[in-house]
Amino acid sequence: MEDRDRDLDRKRRTGSFESQSGTDLTYETAAESPIKRWLLLDGNRLLIAGILAGGLYGLVVGCQLAGVIEVTDAEAVGSLYSALVGGTLPFITIVLAINQLVLSQELGWPNELTERFERMTEFQRRVEGVTDVTVSPASPAAFLEVIVQATVDRGRQLPTSMTADATAHQREEVARFVRELEADGETVAGTLSEAEFGTFEALSAVLGHHQGNYYHAARFFKAEWSEGFEETQPLEDLIELLGLLAIARQTFKTLYVQHELAVLSRLLLYVGFPTLVGGGLLVVSYPTLVTTVSSTAVLLAIAAGGVALVFLPFVVLLSYALRIATIAARTADFGPFVPRRPS
Repeated sequence: MEDRDRDLDRKRRTGSFESQSGTDLTYETAAESPIKRWLLLDGNRLLIAGILAGGLYGLVVGCQLAGVIEVTDAEAVGSLYSALVGGTLPFITIVLAINQLVLSQELGWPNELTERFERMTEFQRRVEGVTDVTVSPASPAAFLEVIVQATVDRGRQLPTSMTADATAHQREEVARFVRELEADGETVAGTLSEAEFGTFEALSAVLGHHQGNYYHAARFFKAEWSEGFEETQPLEDLIELLGLLAIARQTFKTLYVQHELAVLSRLLLYVGFPTLVGGGLLVVSYPTLVTTVSSTAVLLAIAAGGVALVFLPFVVLLSYALRIATIAARTADFGPFVPRRPS
């Protein structure tokens, strides 16, 4: 036991970042399928909902061709429509719950709103003080860009602030840290400069970038390698900026998700009413259609279209829920703790 403790202490004093953290300075680039990312994050939600609805339409056609269902059986198809229309009624409760969630974050009494406003302006002034900006941008995307650019600027100062006594290993680790920080920072800043708030691009820019591993590495440099720096102010500023960036990212993620939930609530109302009306009309009229329409192909088109129509609220909810859940998973590493792999 004593030998192991002495060995751990020796490793800590030798200045090996990997032995202290158990992970690399930055994550390895995840090999993510472009199709998967488009489906979960980047794709237009209404387009994805349309693709899912088209898939349901094709599924009904395939079931008819395979003999699984028979569109000329009015009783069976009518029972299916009745079950599906009944299943859409709980969406009214879902819409009300979403609206309540959004409004609970927006409403408040004067003392609550005043405290919230003062804390936000205090945070804004902290950022302005560290970044040397007189008045920070009002746009969330531009505000994030200011912080990201400042972290890159402070990171670039680290190699030149090291002493002549710094070891080759320390210089190599700091240089690697700066390269990774610059690469991430330039990518994020370039995306943010063209992004508008209310669009996913503003939040997508900081998903998976500037996570707690940079914060951990900077703290390690300050705590273990402080003697290797002539001036530690850039390092201290970098640590503060990385913490402010994490807070800003989570804040704007909250604003974005609120915006997304409000849009989802409105869309569910838009598609829910036609679904109930159209589905109800199909329930009462389909037996008549079976007797008056002689073409099986036309009946198949009506039946498949009706199923896709009734499922519209489900596919809209699914398309938006996929992105919101993915955003929550990929920004779950708030603070100084670093999971082994990004979600």
